[in-house]
Amino acid sequence: MKPFAPRPLTADTPPYVIAHRGISALAPENTIASFRLAAEIPGVDIIELDVRLTRDEEVIVLHDRTLQRTTTGNGAARGYTLAELKQFDAGSWFHPRFAEERIPTLREVLDVVGTRCWLDIEMKSDLFHREPEGLLERRVLETVKEAGCADRVMYSSFDHHLVANLKRIEPAATTAVIYRIYRDFGRLPSKLLRRAGASVFVCSKMDLNQAIIRDVREHNIPMYVYTLNSLTDVQNIMKIGVQGIISDEASAIVSVVKQS
Repeated sequence: MKPFAPRPLTADTPPYVIAHRGISALAPENTIASFRLAAEIPGVDIIELDVRLTRDEEVIVLHDRTLQRTTTGNGAARGYTLAELKQFDAGSWFHPRFAEERIPTLREVLDVVGTRCWLDIEMKSDLFHREPEGLLERRVLETVKEAGCADRVMYSSFDHHLVANLKRIEPAATTAVIYRIYRDFGRLPSKLLRRAGASVFVCSKMDLNQAIIRDVREHNIPMYVYTLNSLTDVQNIMKIGVQGIISDEASAIVSVVKQS
């Protein structure tokens, strides 16, 4: 499998199709079932997932800081050990047939799909539990390196400090900043990337404006846009000239994107 590389804005190729938390429209998000499904679909280029730490500092794949939305657990995931978290059902909230799904570790995901798709690992920060400086970044990098997937991963975060830290620890890493409008409003992508040492800009379809589009074009910045679940949204965004389309419905949009 070729190393991951962000495409320049002028590349004469279709955008990457990025499966948001796996094929999360068809299987419970951030589970092995969802990731396996994404890896089996021709044309899905990247699987996006979210990581955070357990009480015993294991890297798990979970979006929310708390457990109750997507598992049978309750409270903050950081308050549990990995062994304790593995007791919770992480799939039946979506459908009873997924009742055996558990919160996966990052290593488990890498072992299952790390040689089949590229990965966008989004590091989650927690306002209620600030991790020691560099802890999450180092644990994620160690896990990826141990799995032999260092050249197939992009690291991203809404917390640009995490992105900058990871880039300092591992200068060869491919990194992305995710735009958060209430904090980043008025700041252009080129400035945000420069401050964090990143090379890819990620933003919501709702946050796109002419200033952002003009800036990424002028500076030849790869831009990935989320979360595009309708064919109409995909077709409209592709007219702008983006390099990545992040979708819960990656399996449904892939043929349209690749035929562009």
